[in-house]
Amino acid sequence: MDMASQASGDVAELEIAGSWPVVESSADALTRVRALLPQIAAADAESESARRLSPDVVDAIRQTGLFGVVMPRNLGGSELGFADLVRVTAEIGTVSGSAAWIFGVLAGHSWLINLFPEEAQREVMSDPTTLIGTVFRLGGEVVEENGGYRLTGGSGRFCSGIDYATWVIIGNAVKKADGSVEPRFFVLPKSEIEVVDDWFTLGMRATGSRSIKIDSAFIPAHRSCSLADMLSGSTPGARVHEGAVYRMPFSNIAPFSIVGAPLGMARGMVQRFAADIGKKLQGADALEIAEQSATLARIAEVGAEVDAAIALIINDAQMVDDARDPSDISALQGAQISRNWAWGVQRARHAANRIFEASGGSAIYDNSAMQRLFRDLNSGSQHFAFTWDRAMTGYGRAAAGLQAGAFALPNRK
Repeated sequence: MDMASQASGDVAELEIAGSWPVVESSADALTRVRALLPQIAAADAESESARRLSPDVVDAIRQTGLFGVVMPRNLGGSELGFADLVRVTAEIGTVSGSAAWIFGVLAGHSWLINLFPEEAQREVMSDPTTLIGTVFRLGGEVVEENGGYRLTGGSGRFCSGIDYATWVIIGNAVKKADGSVEPRFFVLPKSEIEVVDDWFTLGMRATGSRSIKIDSAFIPAHRSCSLADMLSGSTPGARVHEGAVYRMPFSNIAPFSIVGAPLGMARGMVQRFAADIGKKLQGADALEIAEQSATLARIAEVGAEVDAAIALIINDAQMVDDARDPSDISALQGAQISRNWAWGVQRARHAANRIFEASGGSAIYDNSAMQRLFRDLNSGSQHFAFTWDRAMTGYGRAAAGLQAGAFALPNRK
């Protein structure tokens, strides 16, 4: 069931003229992305060298309409759902981890604008093909000023997609006159942001996820949304969009944007290794093939683990898409979603590393696609959302009927 078909009571009118090319169905989305895979794969090495995704790849994805796969239809998107976002991202990940990550961020994190007040949605999405970057935890100080907010000394890392975004959503906390603080999200135009060229990393090099700085910026009140409202599902955006997903805690939604990337990379490593060994054994006799039985069994075992991880995540995403009311997803199921993001990614990561172990010395060269997938997979799996200990403990508390820990944005230096 697509998200647009879900009922949520009275909804205010919000309609933006224009749209992405409409993606009609899950099958249509997969057909479109698979047609792009040769181009994405061919550009991967050059993108890594440039430390940014090829503009031609981004333009090709734009033309398919896939960036709008979860964007509401009244904002020009296709509104298929998060299960399809995961599927498409994983497909891209089989040939390019960085391209998958950037697609997931720009297609999925842009969904956060739907939680902001209507005026912000109209402003930001006046061009329905707008792409939005994010920095969930930006340093600096925010205070109230003239009915809005003043941000000074802002800085933050990991702004994936900044090369192609025209707006950026950032998280910070407002320091009030009485000394209290209120965590909020804000959306700013890229024109007010300085990009710092500091993206020199082990992996995910082609994402260009550089740091940003904001010396001083005034943010109108309508370009802000309370974190408390985002966690309780009571954001202003819930009043202008149909679908239970807009009234769910955003913490149960946001990582669906990126989780398909590492899962797809793991699947890509299995596929590449299987194809390579198949070529080597072409024309081999029965004895030669039999001598490779352990390696062939490794392909099966790792492939099954990766497939299981992907199926688990897509099942959770489909549960979110199919919900007609936020109460359809229990607290335990919410904890399950977080658990499965971490379990799925880390299980796929360690399984795929067994493939790299068997790939031989040729896989360590810089021009090896297997080496690039290995580095990108292990780098992408370091994301806060995939932290094993935190997610497992959270689910264990929920399963035991204990009070959940308070949600907090990561504060890492």
